[in-house]
Amino acid sequence: MPARRSLALMLTLAWLATGLQAAPAELTLPSCVAGSPPIQLPVSTEQALLTPADRQHFQTAAEQRYPLYQRGGMVPAQVLLLKREGRWVYVTLWRHGHRGTCVAALFAAERFDFTPAWLAKYRPAPLDALD
Repeated sequence: MPARRSLALMLTLAWLATGLQAAPAELTLPSCVAGSPPIQLPVSTEQALLTPADRQHFQTAAEQRYPLYQRGGMVPAQVLLLKREGRWVYVTLWRHGHRGTCVAALFAAERFDFTPAWLAKYRPAPLDALD
């Protein structure tokens, strides 16, 4: 739960910094790849932010499963577990200089045997349900 609240706080502070009067209806995750469109998600998207220990576990499993990913050598700053288009995915976020984080890769969650346990552990919920 603290990680989920941390993500909600981070997004709320980013929203407040823009000076908007109303809460955003979408979460925008910029791509790390120049010229690629950002990922747009409704704030009602079920999501959870992995703990550092689980993030490392995911990183190790992803590198073993996808050698090309391992060759990149980058370690994600954060990993989200979220539901996108009806399917669970892991989203790796890399540090993007002073601008925060960007989406580096998406992985189909069903390919990792620990996903059912993590869905039970994290109980992903929409950001708008955290108020």
